[in-house]
Amino acid sequence: MRWLTRARGRRLRAAAAAALLLGSGVALGVHWLGLDSLPDVGVVMDTGLPNDNLVFDRTGTVLLAELPQQGGLHSDLTLRAMGRWLPAATVAIDDPGFWNETGVDPAGIVRAAWTDLRAGAIVQTGATITQRLVRLRVGSALNDNADRARQAVLAARVAAAYPPARILEAYLNTLPYGNRATGAEAAAITYFQVDASQLDLAQASLLAGLPLSPSALDPLRNLRAAKERQRQVLDAMARTRAITAEQADQAAAESLLLTGPAALNVAPAFVDQVTAELRLRFGAGAVLRGGFAVVSTLDWGLQQQAAATMRPAIAASRPRGSLINGTLVAMDPRTGQLLAMLGAGDPQGPGAQFSLATTPANPGNTMATFAYAAAIASRRYTMVTPVVDAPLTADLGPGSRYQVRNFDLRSHGTCELRACLGSGLNVPAVEVELAVGVPEVVRTARALGAPPTGPDRQELLPEQYGPSIALGGYAETALAMTTGYAALAAGGVRHDPEAVLRVTAPDGRVVYQARADGGQQAVDPGTAFIVSEMLSDDTSRALVYGANGPLVLPGRHAAARVGTSENFHDGWTVGYTPSLAAAVWIGDLAPVDPRTGGLPPTTLDGALVAAPAWHRFMVAALDQLRKPDEWYTPPAGVTSAVVSGRPAWFLAGTSPETPAPALPAGVQLG
Repeated sequence: MRWLTRARGRRLRAAAAAALLLGSGVALGVHWLGLDSLPDVGVVMDTGLPNDNLVFDRTGTVLLAELPQQGGLHSDLTLRAMGRWLPAATVAIDDPGFWNETGVDPAGIVRAAWTDLRAGAIVQTGATITQRLVRLRVGSALNDNADRARQAVLAARVAAAYPPARILEAYLNTLPYGNRATGAEAAAITYFQVDASQLDLAQASLLAGLPLSPSALDPLRNLRAAKERQRQVLDAMARTRAITAEQADQAAAESLLLTGPAALNVAPAFVDQVTAELRLRFGAGAVLRGGFAVVSTLDWGLQQQAAATMRPAIAASRPRGSLINGTLVAMDPRTGQLLAMLGAGDPQGPGAQFSLATTPANPGNTMATFAYAAAIASRRYTMVTPVVDAPLTADLGPGSRYQVRNFDLRSHGTCELRACLGSGLNVPAVEVELAVGVPEVVRTARALGAPPTGPDRQELLPEQYGPSIALGGYAETALAMTTGYAALAAGGVRHDPEAVLRVTAPDGRVVYQARADGGQQAVDPGTAFIVSEMLSDDTSRALVYGANGPLVLPGRHAAARVGTSENFHDGWTVGYTPSLAAAVWIGDLAPVDPRTGGLPPTTLDGALVAAPAWHRFMVAALDQLRKPDEWYTPPAGVTSAVVSGRPAWFLAGTSPETPAPALPAGVQLG
């Protein structure tokens, strides 16, 4: 390294002399060349490109996405982080005398011309690395032939003010390598899917040749031309003794595995959620400028488990419909942190270009849970209130009637409220909804974080919704359903979905750190506890689903609900433990045939397609999280009694003797 120290000393002394000469020049020359209007040298060195936003998993170790800005993929690196070979190859081919120059090298112009003449092509331009950096960084302000002298003067000033390593670092971070990759790191990832520090001699020498003409030398389209240019780079390295002739021959002969110019994004739907949060917190402009390092809430192990669960579940459902895909969302109920989020369970399947996690779909009677929550909160119902299950007709006004039957087309007599919920009976759900009032059901769902949407995803006034809301007549997203059930899991406290744990700005400052908040009390803790008890009661499911089905997690307490849309195009399961909530949707994206109402061929029953997938994910995820069996203790004011041989729970002011409310006028059973 002694030679490098001596070279740097000579370079700095020469640069200082050149700057002094220029600084004491004739005033007329300064004015004629416009040197008094040159940009400051700091503009050259500090005018970088927008960096990519890097998104990591919750451990900060798994890179989920490297999001290119509008100009393409780019991430600044220190010179040390670029490794050995790419800086050496770049200096050899672009500016062999770089370490000894003053920013301008007249002899280099002659040397480059001679090299080009012998090669019969443009191999070197004669401009120094410092001059090229000036052109790359502020060339738009110095873009005509008369400005070449001004560029040279500015390059000399930059060389006098900054050490060569810093200049080379800026240069390598600014070079265009084609395919929207700017800078050493972006080039290494684009063409070889490795960090710049991991490039071997063959890879680095190929990349070092591309900036001469990124389009003509694109190795993905013209590998022969790129390899010829690589040979020129290797010969230049041998001439400067950066490598031996034998190393050059070996690198030239190495077979290179080239990848494509795809930006890394292994969890696109979740990363979209991260980007939305960044824009909300910092503004779209700051996100476009880039450089954020984001530690997200995603648990990479759970994300992989979600993908491994959904792929076979969707494949197994394909015979049931034409355009089948699905999604899974998992959340920590205590914080709202998103732990897993699949945009599409089958990334190559229909609809995978959209985030199915945030695309509204018919939630079926998973929405009935919010009607039962409103009923318990009203104290007009208890978990053991008898409800008559018979065909229901509601008179909604002149010429408007709403008729409801159970999906199995059977009536089940009089059932306790908890059995009506557990067995997914349609008629009791609507009966309860009409008794407490549709607007109150809407308000409860919204408070919990699952606002039903009307046409064009618009939320209506609570009074504008019809009684079909309890059976999925208004669309929901998997993200919203997870949020709503997670609020019940958190004792009625809603935490809005959160995808970001920590954000570090380009200058290294931590500009955001997630902190625990109290959330919003959506329903009282007693209501949430009683609804959770009903959703966890396997005996209450037996009326329709039998005992010990996929909603039961062996050795664990869990609350869960299946749902199926009326046309059997949507199968759902949503459920939770105190530390994990998840929603699974598997649906047919094909338009519903109005002649058949969607039946057949689509037959996506939530109990058959979504519930087994939910079961597999929850079992594996809770094991990965090392969670023991957890459940709730009754909140203050909640009392218990044994009814029908089983424990039952009651809010203050209610009891097993609380009478069932009368049906509203215009509602008939039977």
